[in-house]
Amino acid sequence: MANDSSNFFRDNEDLLFQFRNGLKWKEIVELTENGFTLPDGPKDLEEALGFYETVMEATGEFVAKEIAPRANRIDAKGTRLESGEVVFSQELNDVFGGMKELGLFGLSAPRELGGSNAPLALYFVANELIARGDVSAMTHYGFHGGVATSLYVYSIREGSAKFEDGRLVKTRWDEAIRRISAGDDFGCMVLTEPGAGSDLGVIRTKAVERGGKWYLTGEKIFITSGHGQYQLVLARSEDEKDAPGLKGLSLFLVPRILEKNGDRIHNVRITKVEEKLGHHGSATCSLEYDESEGELIGERGQGFELMLVLMNSARIGVSVEAIGNAEAAYRMAKAYASERSTMGKPIDRHELIAEKLVDMGTWIPAMRAFAFEAISAVEISQRLDLKLRTEPPTDPEELAAMKARQSRLAKRARRLTPLLKYVTSEKSVEIARDAMQIFGGMGYIDETGVHKLLRDALVMPVYEGTSQIQALMATKDHLLWAARDPAGFLRRGARARLLARTAQTQLLRDVNKAEATVYRATETIMLRIFGQKVKAEWEGGLVGRDPAAWGRYLKKRFLRQWDAKSDFSQGLLHAERLTRMLADVAMGKVLAKQAQKFPEREALAKRFVNRMLLRVDATAKEIEHMDDSVLEAIAALEGSARSE
Repeated sequence: MANDSSNFFRDNEDLLFQFRNGLKWKEIVELTENGFTLPDGPKDLEEALGFYETVMEATGEFVAKEIAPRANRIDAKGTRLESGEVVFSQELNDVFGGMKELGLFGLSAPRELGGSNAPLALYFVANELIARGDVSAMTHYGFHGGVATSLYVYSIREGSAKFEDGRLVKTRWDEAIRRISAGDDFGCMVLTEPGAGSDLGVIRTKAVERGGKWYLTGEKIFITSGHGQYQLVLARSEDEKDAPGLKGLSLFLVPRILEKNGDRIHNVRITKVEEKLGHHGSATCSLEYDESEGELIGERGQGFELMLVLMNSARIGVSVEAIGNAEAAYRMAKAYASERSTMGKPIDRHELIAEKLVDMGTWIPAMRAFAFEAISAVEISQRLDLKLRTEPPTDPEELAAMKARQSRLAKRARRLTPLLKYVTSEKSVEIARDAMQIFGGMGYIDETGVHKLLRDALVMPVYEGTSQIQALMATKDHLLWAARDPAGFLRRGARARLLARTAQTQLLRDVNKAEATVYRATETIMLRIFGQKVKAEWEGGLVGRDPAAWGRYLKKRFLRQWDAKSDFSQGLLHAERLTRMLADVAMGKVLAKQAQKFPEREALAKRFVNRMLLRVDATAKEIEHMDDSVLEAIAALEGSARSE
């Protein structure tokens, strides 16, 4: 269906609200602009926000008029590999040219290196807008800002960046950042190998140092924008015996093309461009490294830690991409349902269809509110970290306070990011699926284009860490906290139960009731974990059967000796259930907080929380009444494997 909007930023009231009210702009901008002391920066918060909104208005207009109308042709033409180079469709090249003219590629890069020095928050808003137009364009765009910003951060972290009076003087990778910011080159994140996807600890690509230079050899697959010039590659630099798993990995900047004696030499060979179900305009490449020259970033063995800087931003990027795709699906379904009549009335007045549209219109603003909450935590924690590394306060109390705030926000960002990535990815697929269902048979026909949104959505629960990986991350952190600080866990649960009866409004009481239910389900899981652990250690003779010995063990060692893989099996079984509950409550909290401050948000908050209460209660009952058949099946498989 044709796009009838002239600006994807201006036509979205919810996005405008979150843009203006959902981010902690004051702290974000003050940190980004060094307290408004930079001579070429904005003089105050009002000027900065005015500039940001102008940029998003221009981006919204560009996406509506230039990207969205080309989306189906970009999808149909795809990408291909010719003579070792990736070839895009003319439509996608036109889009990239327009982005370059707007200066979007350098949005979050430092001004000193050709960028706009905008916060990452603005870059993520641009990601949502572009994703609503076409996810292939957004995916490629994402690795401009992401790689340029990461190189800037890496230079600061390793101490090779220089500042004077708060201004950046140089980084180790000035040329690369400038070229990416200008849209002349771009980069990619290179992790996955055959047999090493979610488990990066088994990466085999080798990095060897000779004569002060590093050389990489190995194969990488499923690399988004793998034809990028500036490749951030995770490779094994240390001997497996000395530094097993993730400890032996280092991070390298590997240029795809080298210039030597006036000749262009392929330092990295593109061996394949994947044919995919969706994202046809995005190049997903297989790469071969054969004694490929690279530069070590940071220190040896720091690779996974450094890659997390880019990976965490990429997961936020996928989350807003999922929201953008869902927004496109919702609008397409809503427009069609208002025009398509059956049984004497438009189908948007049939209860079953109306309910789907109401659910879409509830989930998308809830996810967007949650995304902006997570973005604030991520951005401020990262900015505080950079501040502490480059210009820490001289006053000891101020320094201690800044360190404490950075630590709290970093933990919050770590907690929220997997929940956000999980829920947005999963709901994007569901919303696109419902949109296609609303179209009925027409949704299965190419001319509507609605099936493209479903095909594009299906990868979101898979890439940048599958939904199951996000669930495991969120669940392990939640359960380890409960195990290590049981008193704190019980206090939080008791507080939620109290507020479920005494909070000021029904909305707040309902949110706390849902949170209390999550604690109840967590208690069920923890009791099973404790019971399983005690039983295993009793039967295994770990302590002996003397009651006094058991008393000493429970008091001093029990809560300090945990194997996340074996001891938490009862928790891992319910990881997705617990993650859905945690995400639901987190979204409910954000919406309730906004409703307290902005009464016009109350109807949305109540609608979401009413449905959320039912989901959380049902999931808790699932956990409480689940049998052990899955764990028994795993035990049987392990027993068969041992006997072979």
